[in-house]
Amino acid sequence: MDSANGLSSFEISLRTGWKDEEKLMLWDEVKKAQKIGTPLKRVFEAVAKNTGRKPNSVRNYYYMKVKETGEIEQKPSTFTPFTKEEIYTLLRTLLSSVANGESIRGASLRLAGGDKTLMLRYQNKYRSLVRTGRPLVEKVMSDMDKEGIKYFSPYETRKPAAPGKENKYIPDNVAKALVSSDIDIKTFFKGLAKIASLAASKAGSKAELQMLEEQNQSILKENAALSASVRELTAKLKKETEKGMRAEALFQRLMKMNSAFPESINLEDLDSLSELLKEGHGSADAL
Repeated sequence: MDSANGLSSFEISLRTGWKDEEKLMLWDEVKKAQKIGTPLKRVFEAVAKNTGRKPNSVRNYYYMKVKETGEIEQKPSTFTPFTKEEIYTLLRTLLSSVANGESIRGASLRLAGGDKTLMLRYQNKYRSLVRTGRPLVEKVMSDMDKEGIKYFSPYETRKPAAPGKENKYIPDNVAKALVSSDIDIKTFFKGLAKIASLAASKAGSKAELQMLEEQNQSILKENAALSASVRELTAKLKKETEKGMRAEALFQRLMKMNSAFPESINLEDLDSLSELLKEGHGSADAL
């Protein structure tokens, strides 16, 4: 199927959408209402009456466009809508790119030649078409199917091709959700790996701190036990020192008495020696 025939049949599907003059009418009425303070509800009612649409339909279209970049912010005179060729090419490119593992954002940026503003316009237009222009999207998928071109269906009418062998370990529904979003899969998993690494590092640091705290408590207990032992040994040393001093004094007294024995010894001295021995009995044990 050639592109000319595809565009011709695609143009028929576009006729049910908003015409350029209808869009310009809406923007003109919105600008006028903003200047004089008229509620948007009246604008929607007026445009609905002039286009044969329902006010709710006009309102929904307006707020959908508000979210899109590069259209609602422009003046009516400089408003440039997508042509049918641009819409057709946009859908074919993005549906094919997603089927081959590229994200919507990445494919839109490539299509825009690196222009981020234009990338947002393509991306938002694609999302808008998927949400509100299903017949147009299905027409493009039908053409691609006939031409044997691999594509991704945003309506899950068929399984998307695996975006890459790095995703063979994740469920199909998860891979599908990632592919259909504007998330770059490799970047997504790299981010998860970084978060996991940080979490593991934090857990490791916490475990190390816990281990150091336990070691500190153990050292404090050992220090307390050593301090108690030092105090006990100090008390014993003091006691032994005092006993030694008493023993030394007793020894000196005995030596003095011995030097005078037996010339000057008398009974009174013997009685004194007996009392001295009784007094120093405890100290004599230390000799």
